Amino acid sequence: SSGINAEWPLRPGLEKRYKYFVGNNEKISGNCVKLFIDVLSNTWMHLTKTMIDIANQFIKVLFEGNKLTFALDVQNTLYTQFQYCKDHKSDLSYIPVSSVSSETLSWQYFLKVKPRDIALQMTKIDFDKFVKIKLCEILKYVKAPSETTSPNLCACVDHFNSVSYWASSLVLERETKEDRQRVYRRLLTVMEHLIKLNNFSSSFALFAALSRSSVRRIINLSSKQEKILNSAQDLMDSSESYKNLRTALKSVKPPLIPYLAICIADLYFLLLGNPDKLENGEINFTKRFTTYTFMNVVRTSQRIPYDIQPNDNIINFFNNFNSYMEEEEMWKRSEEIKPRKKKKVPTATLR
Repeated sequence: SSGINAEWPLRPGLEKRYKYFVGNNEKISGNCVKLFIDVLSNTWMHLTKTMIDIANQFIKVLFEGNKLTFALDVQNTLYTQFQYCKDHKSDLSYIPVSSVSSETLSWQYFLKVKPRDIALQMTKIDFDKFVKIKLCEILKYVKAPSETTSPNLCACVDHFNSVSYWASSLVLERETKEDRQRVYRRLLTVMEHLIKLNNFSSSFALFAALSRSSVRRIINLSSKQEKILNSAQDLMDSSESYKNLRTALKSVKPPLIPYLAICIADLYFLLLGNPDKLENGEINFTKRFTTYTFMNVVRTSQRIPYDIQPNDNIINFFNNFNSYMEEEEMWKRSEEIKPRKKKKVPTATLR
């Protein structure tokens, strides 16, 4: 296409169309981004300063709307086209400004940030999700888990799993043994800070990630690091119905984020294992009061928020914890790093 024709679809009208649909129809808004990328990728020698400005503005809109994957796609396309023009056309001196820092989104950034700062931002994200849970959602979830009746609780459950898979993947995706060790150690320290912040949700998610067999088998820890992991193991031990974790929850003062699986399990056995009415037909007030006691743990925890200011760079690095391997993929990668020893099969001999 010609330079004039190629520029028109990149006019702000497409950005406005995206803004209109982004909250109403994700499919159409996504198609707007794909169309933008398609047109931008075909500009080649016809890239102009106006088109770069429009693209940068669109990247900013996507970035502010937390559409980081789309933002990176547009940004990478823009840089590809710009580099092509730079190599073939000496008069293009205007450099596109990046709205999304690729350095911020890289795994090396994780090693540069203080572990406590990482833990603080994880805690802010956790609490923002946790505080949205309505008590009625928990009761409905226990009876029949559903995103329709318990959307905020389901979001917290999904977030917990995403954090755990994300952390494991962050280790496994590294190419060298040294880098895997460094990332693992950093996650271990972040977990320590999460426990100190009374964030029993993400600390448990990281513990699960670091204890995952596909990860643990490829990591060598010092005696000090083993002690940290064992201490977390003692705290989160599931024996006696998470006795140690329950004791910790009772001993700390808010702000705190409880491990929701305990609350859900307690309510499950209470509600389904005890009748609503006694044999004489009277209401089972003991069941009602115990239900209130369990629910009150969540209610009181939601009342007192953390005083944590958002750090956009760290939050952008997390990228909603959406980038991770599935369990089967983790094992495949783990065995690539450290192949399993083949068992010797005894051979029969004839005498």
